[in-house]
Amino acid sequence: MATAHPSPIEQEIRQRMQDWKASFAAKDVDAMMSFYADGDAFSAFDLMPPIEFRGGDMWRENWVSFFTAFQGPLNLEFSSMEVHAADELAVARVFVRLVGVMNGQDTDMWVRTTNCFRRIDGRWLMIHDHVSVPLDFATGRPLTHLTPEKPFGE
Repeated sequence: MATAHPSPIEQEIRQRMQDWKASFAAKDVDAMMSFYADGDAFSAFDLMPPIEFRGGDMWRENWVSFFTAFQGPLNLEFSSMEVHAADELAVARVFVRLVGVMNGQDTDMWVRTTNCFRRIDGRWLMIHDHVSVPLDFATGRPLTHLTPEKPFGE
């Protein structure tokens, strides 16, 4: 939910998210890593195994594998971003649409992302990144066809 007058911190976090998005679209692993806290100060829950990523080296390897799987351009769209921020801690939650060609297959899906930031040495760095998709508990299948406009898939 956007506020009528976002705070300076909220504006900083929104800019960090846009800058992260640009690095992602460029498939620039070094630029991507500049958004994350160093070492074990960073963790992630992602769509693929393992159940938890801990530390920058592990996360870097994940990005290299991820970008290698995509051929051609990789596009992201943000929707419904909310930022909640205070002095040294901020949270951004956003729906993210990913469009590209992964392993020769067209990919067009929405995921849910929550990024937790901490101000470290004057810079807002992600300390946790959580990406998920809804799950059909009856079948165990991910519901990647859902969108912010059609949350139940109608």
